[in-house]
Amino acid sequence: MPLSIFFLLLLLCLHAALALPGGYNINCGASQEETTGGIQWIPDEGFINVGNVSKIGTPDIVPILATVRYFPDESARKYCYSIPVGRGAKYLIRSTYYYGGFDGGEKPPVFDQIIDGTKWSTVNTTENYASGLTAYYEIVVAAQGRTLSFCLARNNQTTSSPFISALELVSLEDSMYNGTDFTKYALSTVARHRFGYSGEIVSYPDDPFNRYWEAFTDSNPYVECHSNVTPSEFWNLPPATVFQRALTTSRGKKLAVQWPPVTLPSAAYYVALYFQDNRTPSPFSWRVFDVAVDGREFYKGLNASAEGVMVYGTQWSLSGKVEIVMTPSSDSPVGPVINAGEILQIVPFGEKTITRDVITMEDLARNLKNPPPDWRGDPCLPRQHSWTGVSCSQSGSIRIVGLNLTNFGLSGSLPSSINNLTALANIWLSGNKLSGPIPEMSSLRNLVSLQLQDNQLSGSIPSSLGGLENLKEIYLQNNKLTGNVPESLKKKIGVDIKLGLGNQID
Repeated sequence: MPLSIFFLLLLLCLHAALALPGGYNINCGASQEETTGGIQWIPDEGFINVGNVSKIGTPDIVPILATVRYFPDESARKYCYSIPVGRGAKYLIRSTYYYGGFDGGEKPPVFDQIIDGTKWSTVNTTENYASGLTAYYEIVVAAQGRTLSFCLARNNQTTSSPFISALELVSLEDSMYNGTDFTKYALSTVARHRFGYSGEIVSYPDDPFNRYWEAFTDSNPYVECHSNVTPSEFWNLPPATVFQRALTTSRGKKLAVQWPPVTLPSAAYYVALYFQDNRTPSPFSWRVFDVAVDGREFYKGLNASAEGVMVYGTQWSLSGKVEIVMTPSSDSPVGPVINAGEILQIVPFGEKTITRDVITMEDLARNLKNPPPDWRGDPCLPRQHSWTGVSCSQSGSIRIVGLNLTNFGLSGSLPSSINNLTALANIWLSGNKLSGPIPEMSSLRNLVSLQLQDNQLSGSIPSSLGGLENLKEIYLQNNKLTGNVPESLKKKIGVDIKLGLGNQID
């Protein structure tokens, strides 16, 4: 969604030094912390270990747009931030992009965003940049583990380096958007508007969760509201300021609003609508009407009082231009009103690599001093963006079935946890500079080929290798191994064992 650079500066300046929403405000590419309008932005160091940094040359640019992190390495399948989170907690994630011609090009690249192994959306800021605007994307997710991965990845439209300006992660309350099964779905923001306004965006501190409520107006008249609502009475905790105006029409007439102001792709959506009778509270400050979305009944006999009311629908199939129609009851003393609305596209979560394999691969990455640059996020998913050198199962539970990093120049050691990758069929790590012992592999019952030749491995050969019934190849030549060949291997039939030079083995 577009956002003017000037207005982003205004938002930052309006943020008072109050209690901030929990989470992280990450200034991508920055070298030091930056406090703007009471909000502390931190550098992205520690959240990501790949990419380059560039400054933006636009004069008087706001601090969070002044630098970008970009990713020129075309060999990497994805570039991932890894962010600590609370398991099961709900978060709003917002990514912000301002190209600024950092690479000397005339238009920004197109690329994909990935959340925890699921493609979320495609980033295309070309039109926004041409109009002098920044762009932001939002998604609401529940953390499935103790870390959350946010990744950028090239696609067939990418012609230059993917980049990012800022990344925010805001902790949400349990009640928010709670009609959604967040173990299966995420919600990608399409539109969030307060009706009857033009110009300003409402965000923090009016909205303690720093959601952006854009202005929306049409040919319908609007009214000012004369009483305050209590946000805590609404599951989504909207800011009270979005109820200050409402679109309306005269008594007895239908109120029709074409919203959101974009053409929707055919998909399922979460829709939340907010209403309040604008008059001074009294026994007569109510109005009753039916609400229809895209010609289908959304809520019948809605009673909008001065206290306000929210209605929502999940899994609403919508496409194209959408119209909301409010039809008053025959005895309603005044016409319908509508104050605000949110619409978010439902994003089904794809499959996930089983947790034990993910934890083990992360342990392996930590033990390697120079793992491939895309070794963060889900090792297998999305499938076209799996980790370099990692093969995964094609059906059933998603498992790691092969490692092939031959001649990658790797250094470091193999952790004992590799014994947890019980679906492994091939371990091909020859031609590197790996050191330390060969770990225990007694649980790798599916292992067919073990190629560790031409490294700097030391210690003895694990005797458990002889008990692996499917193992057909063991290549260990040109290492620094010592001791005896285990009796279990000497007796094993049908195995190609190569020990060769460099080892001191009897």
